[in-house]
Amino acid sequence: MTERREPNLTKQWLMAAYENQTASILSEFEITVARIVLACLEELPVNLGVRRTIDVLKGNRSPFAINNDLLQLKTFSALTGFTRDQLSEIIDSLINHELVDFEKEMQDGQSHPVIRISEKGRQYLRGESTGTIPLLDILADRDVPDIPQEDQDLFYKLKLTRRQLAEEDDYPAFMVCSDAVLRSICLKKPSEPDQLERIKGVGKTFMQQYSKPFLYVIRQYITREKGS
Repeated sequence: MTERREPNLTKQWLMAAYENQTASILSEFEITVARIVLACLEELPVNLGVRRTIDVLKGNRSPFAINNDLLQLKTFSALTGFTRDQLSEIIDSLINHELVDFEKEMQDGQSHPVIRISEKGRQYLRGESTGTIPLLDILADRDVPDIPQEDQDLFYKLKLTRRQLAEEDDYPAFMVCSDAVLRSICLKKPSEPDQLERIKGVGKTFMQQYSKPFLYVIRQYITREKGS
């Protein structure tokens, strides 16, 4: 007579507990990173743009940081292990979740783009609101939308181009173009201005300010693919 084996419930329970604990640790990591960025914005003596906020988090000892006593901040160099691209993506995500506000501010008679912690962000910082921001997908590059495998390299290059252009203007990346527009550009691969202009969401401002770098990336990609 064959002995009937009962399922190892203890092992199943331990595996489930381990998975839950891991998920909890990762969630706490996301919350901590988000709160560090929010704490940085909260303690800044002046409102800064994306680029200089990242400089603070990275610990960039620039003349601006020294002259404005930014080296004394508790969050100065708090996220040195993150790349500028990652921190820019994190700030974008916090803006999308309404924890950070982006606006234009008059400084010395000129309009400058700045970011600041929102009231919702202050509540999140104090632990008065719950929920995690999916930062791990960003950090691990798992936030790629529905892009075929063969086009993902192009998508990353276009995404990097958007990030560089945004940093030049001290804007969040979505101010250059949305993720939906970026995805359409990647899938349709326009190599000429008139083709790019026909993509939904691409407007006159985009064409005037950003079309050339994007077209260059696409043309390089197409040329490389034809030669392979």
